[in-house]
Amino acid sequence: MLLPEPLEFIDLAPGTSMTIVVTGWQDGSAVIHPTQVTSRHISIHMQQAGLTAPPPAGTPIRNEVPVLRLIGSRVDETSNAHYFDISSKTLRADLLARFISGLALPVTIQLTANGQRPRKRYSVEVV
Repeated sequence: MLLPEPLEFIDLAPGTSMTIVVTGWQDGSAVIHPTQVTSRHISIHMQQAGLTAPPPAGTPIRNEVPVLRLIGSRVDETSNAHYFDISSKTLRADLLARFISGLALPVTIQLTANGQRPRKRYSVEVV
């Protein structure tokens, strides 16, 4: 299921954190249009579009990626966003497992970014 736009992706700088009161969540997907296209993006695009050969250079690439939407509000600083979207595979898997196993809502969580892309990982602390 494609999540409705606009998308509010979480992308914290290394060493920074954000605290969110989560009142709900949705698991779905979103279409992204990479600005710096890699061979991996092209491969995913080909697979999802059913292509047998790479598209011509300059062709817009679109990838559908899994996304977990956290519904709630940020409590560590002012934000007009009422939801936050997570495309990081490891963070999505961590939080999805917690929610499916019965983490009671509402819950306050702190997300902290560790490292640089492509090895950036997020730690989760239930506050």
